[in-house]
Amino acid sequence: MSFEWLNKFHKDMEKPADYAEKTLAQYRLGMKAKGSIAGVAVLVDEEGCEACLALPDDAVYHPDEAPHLPLPECSKGRRCRCVYRPVMSYQQNDE
Repeated sequence: MSFEWLNKFHKDMEKPADYAEKTLAQYRLGMKAKGSIAGVAVLVDEEGCEACLALPDDAVYHPDEAPHLPLPECSKGRRCRCVYRPVMSYQQNDE
């Protein structure tokens, strides 16, 4: 997977209080610019809490509709290891 380095980097750091807002805003801009971003997915940590594990694993969200991480009911708080990932238009065409 091309984002493997990014997955490790983001999972090992505490999320800033504005993680969801800033990250989703960046994806929103990418979509508005008519780039290759088709949406955003939540990469759920395999050792995540029940709230995170309950998220659908194949969901693609518009940034305005994506769940805000960390989820309010996440037991790990800002240490939640779930992260946002862009879903590229070419990935959707491959499926």
